[in-house]
Amino acid sequence: MKRTMILFALALLCLGANAQKKPLDHSVYDGWQSGASPVLSEDGTIAAYRVTPQEGDAVLHFFNAATGLGRTVERGGPATLTRDGRWAFFKISAPFAETRKARIAKKKPDEMPKDTLGYMDLRTFEIKKIGNVSSFRTSWAGDLAVFESGTGDKKVVVVLDPATGRCDTLRNVDKYTLSHDGSKLAVVYKKNKKDSLSRDAVVLRNLLTRDSTLLAEGRKFYSAPKFNAAGDKLVFLASADSNATGSKSCAVLLWEGGRRAEEIVSQGYTTGLPKGFGINENAAPYFSKNSTRLFLGVGQMIPENDTTLVDFETARLDIWNYDIYLTPPMQKAQSARLKVATAKAVINLAADKGRVIPLSSSVFERVTPLDGGESPWALAVTNEPYQINSTWDSNSYCDVALVSLADGRRRQLYTRLNGSPSPSPEGKYLIWYDDSDSNFYSYRISDGKVTNLTAGVDGTFFDDEDDHPMPKPQLDRPHWMEGDSAFLLADKFDLFRFSPDGGKPVNVTKGAGRKEGIQYRLATLEANRLNPALVEAGVQRTVGAKETVYLTAFERATKRNGYASVPASGSGIKNSFLEEKSFTSATKAGKSILYQKGDFRNTADFYLTKNEWKNSVRLTQMNPQQADYRWGDVQLVHWNAYDGTPLDGLLFVPEDYDPNGKYPMMIYFYEKNAETLYNYRAPAPSRSTVNIPYFVSNGYVVFVPDIVYKDGHPGESAYNCICSGAEAMCAQFPFVDRTKMAIQGQSWGGYQTAYLVTRTNMFAAAGAGAPVGNMTSAYGGIRWESGMVRAMQYEHGQSRIGASLWDEGGLDLYIENSPIFHTQNVTTPVLIMHNDADGAVPWYQGIEFFMALRRFHHPAWLLEYNDEAHNLLERRNTKDLSVRLQQFFDHYLKGAPMPAWMKTGVPNTRKGQYFGFEYAE
Repeated sequence: MKRTMILFALALLCLGANAQKKPLDHSVYDGWQSGASPVLSEDGTIAAYRVTPQEGDAVLHFFNAATGLGRTVERGGPATLTRDGRWAFFKISAPFAETRKARIAKKKPDEMPKDTLGYMDLRTFEIKKIGNVSSFRTSWAGDLAVFESGTGDKKVVVVLDPATGRCDTLRNVDKYTLSHDGSKLAVVYKKNKKDSLSRDAVVLRNLLTRDSTLLAEGRKFYSAPKFNAAGDKLVFLASADSNATGSKSCAVLLWEGGRRAEEIVSQGYTTGLPKGFGINENAAPYFSKNSTRLFLGVGQMIPENDTTLVDFETARLDIWNYDIYLTPPMQKAQSARLKVATAKAVINLAADKGRVIPLSSSVFERVTPLDGGESPWALAVTNEPYQINSTWDSNSYCDVALVSLADGRRRQLYTRLNGSPSPSPEGKYLIWYDDSDSNFYSYRISDGKVTNLTAGVDGTFFDDEDDHPMPKPQLDRPHWMEGDSAFLLADKFDLFRFSPDGGKPVNVTKGAGRKEGIQYRLATLEANRLNPALVEAGVQRTVGAKETVYLTAFERATKRNGYASVPASGSGIKNSFLEEKSFTSATKAGKSILYQKGDFRNTADFYLTKNEWKNSVRLTQMNPQQADYRWGDVQLVHWNAYDGTPLDGLLFVPEDYDPNGKYPMMIYFYEKNAETLYNYRAPAPSRSTVNIPYFVSNGYVVFVPDIVYKDGHPGESAYNCICSGAEAMCAQFPFVDRTKMAIQGQSWGGYQTAYLVTRTNMFAAAGAGAPVGNMTSAYGGIRWESGMVRAMQYEHGQSRIGASLWDEGGLDLYIENSPIFHTQNVTTPVLIMHNDADGAVPWYQGIEFFMALRRFHHPAWLLEYNDEAHNLLERRNTKDLSVRLQQFFDHYLKGAPMPAWMKTGVPNTRKGQYFGFEYAE
């Protein structure tokens, strides 16, 4: 009896606790926190990370793994730690509330609240601050910082020594570059009409001795100088041209330790260059890894604008040419890149530093110098002959050549190769994946030997579950070991070590992945700590022969996640673990690993481990306010599609649900999502899709089914998987109200939503974001963000038709899968969102679908956010959409009143004043 009373009392307490919890509302979003900007000092002692609200002031955190002590910085931005672990630099933003108030008051830029530079002694966590700082830079190895303060004529550049607090102020600075060791500062000064002593010049400042050396003066233009890795050489461009439009012809100047920079290539140089090409302001020179060569770009010299032409008498048009790959929309979308595009060239500093050797005549050919630019060769890869076909064909054809860095001569290796080779770090091999036979190949540069590396290997190195109508893609890319001796490559489950010369590979994980159903993938935990000049030269980090590497681990059956470590030698897995959690943002330095871990109920907090996850220190406890709100739970569910295919999905239920009650069910989908079982999902305003925590907290069950596709029938595939899943959930979970189910998706999910409402009447409401309503018109439509035509997407890509409009039976497939041709069957109320600046799905697709629904008097609404993208970018619009999604689905699934915007609309004359959120009478 006593035990019964205790249990009854506990039950009452639980009911009371749940009764006190509130459902999430739209006011909670701004303060919901997430982790950002994790970084470790090079020895792993200091961890820095940020806790950021969705809107408001972030907090920067520091933690000393040796002492357990920490420090927080209100409004701190991402931290930059010096390599010696002594100093941290960061910006401190102006208070969000003050900035917002100033924006409302329409303050001028120089009247806006200013940011502050903070710098911290990491031994003591003491912070010092300097106000009115717009940006800062640090070097790769040094302790000094350089920051900018002020605007316009009042802008200054300041060199800060954090140890002494000394600041050296430089005025009239146009550009500047720190050497990677932090000992030198190359400064480009710009003549200031208000300062009679100012001049156009390049000056090298020794930051240790504070001496200055004049490198060049008197030209109208200087590029930002570029140091080599050692900091004892410097290159920059100079031009006497002052033209505001067109290209500037430039000279190349080199400093190698003397008093003045030497002009090694004169302005106007064209010898040996492709016709119409020259060295212009976009040449961007850089050094090879040992500074024996300079690489730069040569580009077309664009003439100045013709000022004699009269605007209102000059025709304006775009010309589309059938045999030119770049259509006008593509040229417009890529205009910024095309304006600065150059072809690779080289200057051999030891042989003839006055000669520029072009390595390509095309700005579209990818030229990669081998071995950091120290090899005799560069790899040249181009797909130009096949570009037009690529707009409808999924081919990856390219032509491949080796180019001599001594004289530019070419050794053609392949024409129409089905794959894109990449070089090994030391330039001894090329590796590529050929999707025509799903194998990896190597090419040995010394003698031209070609080896099929994966034929006959007991492993699956391609994605055998990919269901697009195209060849199977590769699963992984090679991760090279030191000396080009071998590379690591994952198959579907395990990690292998291959010799580029062939032979049987070593299964590094000893087959544990395939045996246990765990997918292991190489995890790049250690940040690239190479000298930036070496990275620019193409130097890659490699795996040591005796190194232990880290792997992510994903258990397919349970969706659990974890990590493992394994010696690259191939002796098998050393440490491994799996948890019912998701892991993100892992970074390693020394013995420390900083990472985030969470699940649906728990925010992805920061943790630190020093013994490969055996023990971890929890560093944050974000979003304590979540305890005040109703949340929910998620479980992995299984069912068979109508055609018998076994499928997985996710089912989210309210935390206080009554198993004997009835709940409306929201169904959200895209392609496959079951692997995200343990992801944390924060309440947030919707950019396009329903926010799962919000709807679950407000009494909805949310179902997220996986979808598999059959070529030619994407719409029916969606029906096969989604509708069978909906029926299965109703059968497996009686608390789901089968009369109150809704579907919602965005983009590809929006298309599937549009198709399903023409195929079934089982849903009480539907939300379709950026849907394709008519595949026949969308086939020739433009993805305005890239300018690409959408044809390939239908023939071989996500839309999975697998045929053109003109192939036998092709038109029938396009009509079968186009919702607009079946709109007469719709009975489900539909809410569409399609924005007028959508760069992925043409906006008119949403209009076509809406107009067809209206033609048949079906209940339909179209939300068009002005100047908005495929997914909403403006936070004000995401908050608006969140309310409208909630009101729409609440009306049809929970019997809530119809809001005014659905009943009477919002007149254009009141746009921005009246929103129609109130409920209609």
